[in-house]
Amino acid sequence: MDSFMETMEQGVLGHLMALERGGMGRQKQHDSQRSETLKARAVTLRAKRDQLKHHTDVVKTLKDKIVKGLPLRDEDAAADGFVELQKSLLTAWRMQLKDLQRAHHLIGGYDLVECKDGKSACVSFHTAFEGVRLETYSVELDLTRAVQISRHNVPPSFPLESLAKRTLQKDLKAFLQTLSQNLNALAARRRQVCLLKELVGSVEVMESNQLCSVLVLMCTAQSEAPKAVLCTLEYGDLAQCLPTRVSIECEDKVLSGSPQWKKNQSLLLESPAHTALLTMRRMGSIS
Repeated sequence: MDSFMETMEQGVLGHLMALERGGMGRQKQHDSQRSETLKARAVTLRAKRDQLKHHTDVVKTLKDKIVKGLPLRDEDAAADGFVELQKSLLTAWRMQLKDLQRAHHLIGGYDLVECKDGKSACVSFHTAFEGVRLETYSVELDLTRAVQISRHNVPPSFPLESLAKRTLQKDLKAFLQTLSQNLNALAARRRQVCLLKELVGSVEVMESNQLCSVLVLMCTAQSEAPKAVLCTLEYGDLAQCLPTRVSIECEDKVLSGSPQWKKNQSLLLESPAHTALLTMRRMGSIS
C-alpha cells in the first residue's frame, strides 16, 4: 500500500512538473513572438518618423523659399506637399487680407479689394492734409507665391522697394500701415510746398526735391534795412510732415541768432511750413 501511494505521488508530481515545463515553454514562445512583433513595430515607427521628418524638412525649405521669394528648382515644384503648401499659404494670406479689409473700416488709410479670384489684391491709399483730400496711390499685390508687388503708381523717388524688403514678407499689416503713413506724409509735404508758393509776399521757395525731404526758403526780414534770411528745412523722418531740423542763415549774424529768430526756428519745427510763415508774418518777423 505504501509503495502504491509513493508511485501515485511520483506520478502526480511528474505530471505537474511536465505541465509546468510545458507552460514555461509556451510562455517563452509567446514572449519571443511578442518581442519580434514589438521589434517589427519599432522598425515601422522609425521609418514613419524618418519619413515625416524628411517631409517636414522639405516643406520648411519650400516655405522659406516661397516666403523669401527665392527661385524654386524643378525638384522643389515636384516635391510632395508643394501644391498643398502653396494652397495653405495662399489661404493664409487671403485670410490676413480679409482681416485687414475689415480693420480698415475702423482705422482708415487705405482700401483693399481682392481681384483675379483671390490671387492678387489691389490696395488704394488715400492721402489728405488739413482736411483736403489729395492724391490716391494704388499698389497691386501678387499672392500666388510670396506676397510681391506687381504694379503700382507710387512716385519713382519714393523708397517703395526698400520698404517692401524690410516688412512686406514679415508683416503685411505693418507694411501697409507704414506705406500709408509715408505716402500721406509725402502728400502733406508736397501740399505745403504748393501753399508756400501761393503766399503773396517776400517768401520764395528756392529748392525742393521730389520727396520734399529738403526745403529751402528765402525770406525777407522786417528791419530798417530789408535783409534776406535763408531757412533750410530737413525732413529726416519721411513718415512725418514736419521737419526734423531747421537752420537759419543770414549775413547779419546778430539777426539770425536773435531770440525772435530762435522762436521762428521753433515755429518751423513745430508747425507746417506755410502756417509757421504766416505766424511769422503776423508777428512782424518777415514782410
